[in-house]
This record gives sequence, structure tokens and C-alpha cells, in this order.
Amino acid sequence: MTGTLFALKLRLFRNGPHNERAFSLVPGLVLAALVIVAASLASRGLIGEGWIAVVLTVWGGMWLFGPLAQPRHDPSVISREWLRGYPVRPWRLARALSWTELLGVGPLITLACLLSLVVLAAPGGPVATAIAVVAVMAQLYLLVWAGKKVAALAARLLQTPAGTTLAAAQTAIMLALSFAGWVPVAAWLLPRLGEGGTNLVTPTLGWLPAPMIDVLAALPTGWGYGATVAARDGAGAILLPLAALLSVGALLQLSWIALTARALRRPLRQARPRRPAVPGRQMSVPFATSQVSAVVGRDLATWLRDPARGVELRSAWLTPLLMALIIALSGWSWALPLMGPAAAVFGAMVAINTYALDGTALWLLLTTPGALKADVRGRMAAWALLFGVPSIALAAALQAATGSPLGAAAVGGAIAAAAAGCALAPLLALVMPAVGVDARERVYQGQQAGDATGGQMTIFPATLLAAVLPGGVGVVTGGPWWVTVLAAVSQAAAFLSITPALTLRLLQRRGTALLDAMTARDAAVLRSSAHKAERRNPPIDN
Repeated sequence: MTGTLFALKLRLFRNGPHNERAFSLVPGLVLAALVIVAASLASRGLIGEGWIAVVLTVWGGMWLFGPLAQPRHDPSVISREWLRGYPVRPWRLARALSWTELLGVGPLITLACLLSLVVLAAPGGPVATAIAVVAVMAQLYLLVWAGKKVAALAARLLQTPAGTTLAAAQTAIMLALSFAGWVPVAAWLLPRLGEGGTNLVTPTLGWLPAPMIDVLAALPTGWGYGATVAARDGAGAILLPLAALLSVGALLQLSWIALTARALRRPLRQARPRRPAVPGRQMSVPFATSQVSAVVGRDLATWLRDPARGVELRSAWLTPLLMALIIALSGWSWALPLMGPAAAVFGAMVAINTYALDGTALWLLLTTPGALKADVRGRMAAWALLFGVPSIALAAALQAATGSPLGAAAVGGAIAAAAAGCALAPLLALVMPAVGVDARERVYQGQQAGDATGGQMTIFPATLLAAVLPGGVGVVTGGPWWVTVLAAVSQAAAFLSITPALTLRLLQRRGTALLDAMTARDAAVLRSSAHKAERRNPPIDN
């Protein structure tokens, strides 16, 4: 059975989508190559080899915290939902499935990084090199199963009522560290940049203190490093860290098998509303028709109630606030107003997949006269209320608090980014839908609601460029602050006047094909279905 599941996973890798794997594989291998180069320099005494222990500790920590960055996504290529109900004992099926988890992009990149241990051990001779190879495989075994166990526990925890806030906080912490983690280092190198000073503090990569290296080697992420150095130097225990790696890894694998077997035994949960459906008071939006107002009210309620959207909403606002905290603690208070445009960018990224998240409820729009136009405008208005206007207010408030010289660029960038996100999010939701579990069947946050990484990587540079352009206009013209704001307002007007018509036209042409993709739960159906629909039927006049 294990061989059959391995063959299935290889076929899925070969015939499935490759965008996300390529996006992870290429940068990962580049980073791993840099670690190997650093290990080569350390073996020649050019840098302290303690830095390799630091890098391996951080790399191993990513296996623990990485699954928490996207806790609502199922990391397995072979979903256990496919195997539920097979006439095979759950424990046997879970055991066979566990070995396929060792095959993937993450283990491959980590294996390349851990080869730095072999480079460190090479000066000690062939025996030390052989021990380093064993240490690499044992360390990889431990890290993979530590990450899989954390992912399984996170998925289980997300089935609790507190899962939405927990998942949002985890995602926000990882994103804030990813986008603003470099600021303390930059503030250390350029402490007076906000005042126009460009004097660079020259860093030195010296040797780390021996007690610090001993602490890193004592951690589970450093057991392989400790065994390698001991084998090379001919001192210290070698078998103890290797045995610890294998035994702890085996315990983690067994616990993962037990959790998976239990999940295979558990019957499918039925989606039930958490609150009764009662008619509510209709929302009134100024300068909008009753249909648009109804869409705004529906969309705001969906952002607050749907598990998938709830995680996105909370993470989109927690991330810029945590980034602001990191920047404030680093001393670069002059950069705080830039969190306004950042909030608009994150808001655009989390709203990139709203049509796919709504699922087959799209049939209501396709069968109601005039509903498509109201839906496009209502989604944009709801996004503006949740993300657009607050991001502009955040930039203005932080500018008033700090008096930053970047205030005009920050406020203008927030206006332009908010308009770009408001206009582009519904458009790209139709162009690049990521179809997952249908909305009416989503019960908890851990269910796969569609991986919108491609759409997020598309709208991120677009909104970022929109945020930068007004500031660039102000710098080129050399005018006062109002020139930057005027450029931002003009750019926002262009976005909001042109893009909605394109979105409506695309929804009219591809609505039926998109509904077919929702029903089949496969975005690949959209291309063939849309091609056939455009040949056979005229666009829906809605």
C-alpha cells in the first residue's frame, strides 16, 4: 500500500499545478546553497561555525512555525478525505500514508540545507563525513515529523470556537516578521536615516560565545550539528544525539499516525448554522441603490461569520498593527505612517478569492435580473468599509502622531492602494479563482477553502506599485504635499471608474463557467467550460 500511495503522490506532483511548488523550491534551494557556502567558509576559518548552528536552528524553527503561518490550509498532497471509507483498517492506512509525507518540496529544501553539516565534517575524514550523512538524515526525519505534528495539532485546534482568532494571530505574527523583521537590523545599520543621515554602521561577523553555541547544540534542532562537530573533532558523545533524533522522530511519526487514524474513523461532520437565520434590518448605503445596499450588508455579515473569511479579516488587520509595533520599537518612528498603505495592500490580498469562497451560491446572482452589477459594486463598497477607509485613516492618524516627512506619500499611497485593492480584488477573484470546499459545507477554519497564493502574488505588486506612484509623482515634481494627494486621488478615480466595468463584463461572460468550477470543485474546469459557453451562448444580460 505504501508503494501505491507513493506512486499516487508522484503522479499528483507530475500532473498537478506546479506554480506554488516552483515558487517555494527555487528560493528555498538558493537559501540552502547560501548555507552550504557559509559552511564552507566556516570550515576554512573565515567565519565562526557557530553561525551555522544559528541558521540551522532558525531553519528548524520554521518547520515548527511554518504550519502556523497558513493553518487553514491542508499541507498534505494526498488528502485523508479521499481515503475515508476505504475498506482498510485506519491504522494501516495512516501508517502507509505517513511515509508519503517525507516526499515533498519542504523536505527536499531542508535536505539541501542540512548538507552543510557534511561540509563541516569533511575536514575530519571519511568516518566523520559518514556520521554527518547519518546526522543529516536523522535531523531531517525529526524536523519533518515535528512540522507534520504541529500542522495536525493546529488543524485539530482550529475546529474549536477560538480557532479563528488563533489562526489569524499566528498568520499575522508570521507575516509581520516576514515583512518587518528586517527593520530592527536596518535601524541598527542606519540609525539616523529618518533625519537624512546615511552613515552606515559596519557590522562584523565574529565568533559567537561558546555557551551560546552549546545551548543551540542542546536544542532538538541542533542535535545533528552537535553530533557532526563531535565526530569531526573526535570528542564528545555522538550516538546520544543521533539516537535522540531517531527516537523523538519516531514518537512524532507514531503520534501523527494515531491522529490520522482517528480522523479516518470519525464520520464526516455536517455543516450547521451557528445562529438561526432571522430577517435582519436592511443596511442603507449613501448614494447606492437598495440592491447594492443589500449586497454590502450581506458581504459584511459574510466577512464576520464565514470561517475562512474571518481568518483573513483578522490577519489583515493584525499584521500592519504588529508591523507598526516592530517599527516603533526599532526607533524608525518616521516610517509608521507607511502602515496605512500596508494595511490596504494586505486587505487587497485577503479579498482576492471572494467569489470562490462564496461557492455555488453564485447561482443566485446568475438567475436574478440586475444582480451582477449590484454584486460587483456592493463587494467593492464592503471592502472599502472594511479595509479602504480605515487604512487611509490609519495613515493620517500615524502621520499626525509622528510628524513624519513621509506623511504626504503615506496618505497618498493609502488612497491609491485602497482604490487599487477595491477595484482589483473582485476582478482577480474572477480571473484567478481558487476553488475549495463549498461555503455551505465549511464547518471550521482548518478546512481547505482554496489556495489563493497565485492571486495574492499578483495583486501584491499591483497594489504596492499603486501605493508608490503618488509619492514618486511628488518627488519628481518637487511640489507641496497636496500634489501627491491630488495625484493619488486622480489615480484612484481612474481605477474606480474603469475596473468595475471590466469586472462586470467578465462576470457576465464567465459566470456560468465559474459556477461549473464551483460545482466540480476544480478551477481547471473554468477554462474549458468558459470556452464552450462563449461559443454556444451569448453573455448574460444582467
